[in-house]
Order: sequence, then C-alpha cells, then structure tokens
Amino acid sequence: MLRILSYSVEKGFMEPGLSDIPDLLKEEKRITWVDFDNPSEEEAKILTEVFNFHPLAVEDCLSFVPNPKIDDYGDYIYMIIHGINAEALKRDELETHDLDIFLGPNYLVTFHKGFFRSITEVMERCRKNTAIMSKDPESLMHKIIDTLVDNYLPIMDALGDEIEETEKEVFEKPARQATPKKLLLLKKDIMYLRRVVHPQREILRELGSGGYKQICPECRPHFKDVYDHIFMVSQLIESYTDSISSAMEVYLSLASNRLNEILKVLTVIATIMMPLTVLTGVYGMNFVHMPLIESPYGFPLILALMFLIGLGMLAYFKRKGWW
Repeated sequence: MLRILSYSVEKGFMEPGLSDIPDLLKEEKRITWVDFDNPSEEEAKILTEVFNFHPLAVEDCLSFVPNPKIDDYGDYIYMIIHGINAEALKRDELETHDLDIFLGPNYLVTFHKGFFRSITEVMERCRKNTAIMSKDPESLMHKIIDTLVDNYLPIMDALGDEIEETEKEVFEKPARQATPKKLLLLKKDIMYLRRVVHPQREILRELGSGGYKQICPECRPHFKDVYDHIFMVSQLIESYTDSISSAMEVYLSLASNRLNEILKVLTVIATIMMPLTVLTGVYGMNFVHMPLIESPYGFPLILALMFLIGLGMLAYFKRKGWW
C-alpha cells in the first residue's frame, strides 16, 4: 500500500495518486512524502523506475537489515533505523523492525513492512495541520524519528520495573529456580536493544553535527535534541546491563552460600552419625562375652550413650562456630 502526501505554498495540501509522483518531483518548491507500507512487488519497482535510487540501496530496502546504517548518495541520503514492533509487544515479546528512509531535496520516501506508529502519527498530524509540510523534507524526517525514539521510552520504563522486581526476587526468594531464567531473558532483551540503539545514536549524532549537506542548518539542532533523547535511552541500557549482571552475581553468591549451608548441615549430621554407627556396628558382631549384653539395662544405656554423644558433638560444633 502506498500513501502519498504532497504540499506546496501555491497549490496547498493534496493526497495524489501513484501516477502523479513524477510530475510532483519536478516541482522544486513542493514537498512530497511517499510511504511504502508493506508494498507489493509492483509498488516496490517505483523505487528504481521513478526515483532512480541506487540498486544497493534498493536491495537493502527490500531485505531485512538487522543493524541501522546511513549512506550518502549525493543527491539523497539513505538510512535504516529500527522501531519497536508494537504487535510483538502485545505478545510480551520485544522485537524491532526496520524503517528505510530516503531523503531527497524535495521528497521523503519511507519504506517498511511492519506497522510503525511514528509514521501513522506524523501522517495524521500532517493531515490536521498541513503547515507541518511547509518547511522541508528533513523536518518531516525529524518528526518521524523523534516520535520513533520517544516510543522507546515506555519500553525502557517497563524493562526497568521488571529488572527492579527481579532484583527483589533475588534477595527475597534466592532459591526460586525461575529467577536466573528471568534475568537471562532480560539480559537478552537489553543486549538486543543495545545492538540497535547504539548505531542509531551515532546516526543522529552525525545528522545533528552537519555531516550531511542534505540536512539544512536550521534542522540540525532538532536532530541534536533527538540525539539527546536516544543518548538517554542508551545510558539506561548500560545501567540496566550493569544491574542485571550485578543481580546475577548476587543470585549466584546467595545460591552458593545456601549450598554451603546445606552441605554444613549434612556434614554435621554425617559426623554425628559416625560414632553411633561404630557403636551399633560393635554391638552387631554377636559376641557372647560383651559388656552389658546380658544386662536388662544394656540396650537403654547404649541408646542413652548414643544420645549423649550426639548432644556433645552438637555442642562442640556450636562452640567452634561450625553450626
């Protein structure tokens, strides 16, 4: 599906059809935004047949690229950024999908195969306030990326709450078997975000520092502002990584201490049973001449002796601090 928005000061706002794109691109003072939303093969051919984008850029556009990137092709820049997959969040899964952006002198092309809230939100804003499209295409791109980055923040807050809850479980329920699994899953999600967010941070830094002529000087401070937001997300990721590593270390330490306590108890029990086993072994040898063997008090005396030996060893262990 293609969605096309176009605006010029002379002719105003319009939503033209596919056949109008070549004529719209010829108007230098007109800004045209073409959004490819899960397009068909025929619609995707517009990238080469109408816009004449580089084959390598189109190849990346049509395939999934796991890492964000930006390339300068002279008349336009091509970039890949990643947004949160809202559909996966409904299934309690953390995923991102890529958004391909072509920024030219009087056009903006967005290409994606999944739903992007940032695209839909900015399009609705453009329809309600057409003045948004009166500036330049990089201003439109800024609004899309800004909204996309803002959508990271609720995810980071949710991850932070989950990490905090898991840290409490580590101290309150150190023997719970599900805790290390939760920590590993959280670490997996954080590392996944880290692989995506860090390159995007560098892309925004370059856009805001004047590294690309396609970005007008007036728009650079806005990209610097978005860079500040994603830098905060990046810092949260580093903080969460440290928290998860610390929680895992604490869990392993508590588990080791608990194992030591269990081994200590088992060792004490085994040590107490050793002299008792000797006594029972001796009296199981069935000799005729053996002390107390014919006495009516022999059996209770031996039991009492075994009981006193056990108490004595417990007291000795307690005094030594082993118990």
